[in-house]
Amino acid sequence: MKTVITCLKWIQRGVAKADPDKVTLSKEQLESLIKSTKEQLEDLGDDEIEKLESEDESDMDMSGDETGESKTPEKDGELADYEMHKYDEATGSSGITDTLAGLAIFADNKEDPYMTLKDQGSDNEADDVAIKPSDNLLVVGRAEEDYSNLDIYVYNEEDHVFYVHHDLLLSSFPLSLEWIQGSSSGNMIAIGSMSSVIELWDLDLIDAIEPSFILGEPQSKKKKAKKEKKTTKPKIGHSGAVLDLASNHNFNHILASASTDETIALWDLGTTQVASTLRHHSDKVQTIDWHATDGHTLLSGGFDKIVNLYDCRVPDECSKSWNLNGEIERVLWNPSNSNTFLASTDGGFVYSLDVRLDKPLFTLQAHEKAVTGLALSTEPQHCLTTVSADHYVKVWDITDNKPALVISKDMKMNIINCIGSNPNSPTVLALGGENDGVRLLDLRTLPEVYKRFNIQANKKPVPDMSNDAAENNEEEEMMQEKFKKVNKSNLKDGKKKKKKKKVAKF
Repeated sequence: MKTVITCLKWIQRGVAKADPDKVTLSKEQLESLIKSTKEQLEDLGDDEIEKLESEDESDMDMSGDETGESKTPEKDGELADYEMHKYDEATGSSGITDTLAGLAIFADNKEDPYMTLKDQGSDNEADDVAIKPSDNLLVVGRAEEDYSNLDIYVYNEEDHVFYVHHDLLLSSFPLSLEWIQGSSSGNMIAIGSMSSVIELWDLDLIDAIEPSFILGEPQSKKKKAKKEKKTTKPKIGHSGAVLDLASNHNFNHILASASTDETIALWDLGTTQVASTLRHHSDKVQTIDWHATDGHTLLSGGFDKIVNLYDCRVPDECSKSWNLNGEIERVLWNPSNSNTFLASTDGGFVYSLDVRLDKPLFTLQAHEKAVTGLALSTEPQHCLTTVSADHYVKVWDITDNKPALVISKDMKMNIINCIGSNPNSPTVLALGGENDGVRLLDLRTLPEVYKRFNIQANKKPVPDMSNDAAENNEEEEMMQEKFKKVNKSNLKDGKKKKKKKKVAKF
């Protein structure tokens, strides 16, 4: 089974909730749900009940075998105790079968006299989900053959641990991640995917089955809106996949998104609407990055081989552009110099550019194939790490704009798709690729690096998840098989629900 890490994002220490919440329904909520569902069922007439039952029989074919002959359970079998073979024989005055009407539903298992296995609970269950102030979270987009997940890892440098805390099932192939900085809604992660909508999930909520909210509208609703031919078209977001996301460092309510529809949308998270749209690329927009201190300045790079600089207060204009040799893979502001940034291309080049100049400060042939990720350390300064589709990770010293190779390492991950630098430990890097899932690399463990930059060595290597992934391969396959069964069941239920009258809303 092939696992591909498509994107990842570090969350700084102290942000995550110490005791994450779990998605649970209270006793009162369950009782209310049961009561409302029962009332809606009783409101159905006899004809509607018979129609639902006939549809169930045709879809599930539970009343007979392949020859059409009816099967009746043996009278001395377990089912005989419940007289399930008489299920269709009598119907109550309410239109619901007497057998079903006689069933008792309890909001709390403790009230059910037939529930002999009570909840045991775990004395240390709270400890299993607790997040320490010294923990970093690493959010990882993982794509399997038939489904996609969001894995939330816990990394503690002091305790030397790295493990999956919980995961979330995604509805679409993930392409980009961004933590919403200083969000008033909590610890939120935004996900760009093959879908045109952006999902925002609460990382402090375990067992969530859907995002907290979304930005944009699904394609089906957009097509419906087009048919209505309204005089004024509402701003509903993107019409293509979302390739990159960037949260504004100075205005926490602003999120930028880059899409295959050749546009950049600037979202107001307070209203969940598009505040403005940048339309200055002639091909897919692959990458974006906000300036660290100037909240109006944004960089973008696209398949049209152009890097654009914007003052977003004037969305209809482009402040400056650079035409480079290849499709732009990544753009990244230099944290040590507010006027400079880096850009990488699908041809393996890395450019250093100054917003005040037209020509690059340097042009580096860093890799043989696309440079898919850039990490520029703040400590030590001028330490650049690049990853590529050629399977290699490379560390460079770019002091005085004279790049020198420090080390080149084949991570045995096949194509490396992404890289991220830990905000609290800049030398600790997370890598995501096509093999071995997510890997950590501490530059302080590499002699060539700590000698070159004169930093303190770390003789203790970071935890390696690749071995754990191999040991849990059988468990992953079981999960995938379970997902397939659940998915098939949901599809079948979905087809039936299109024909049935809606009786309950959850």
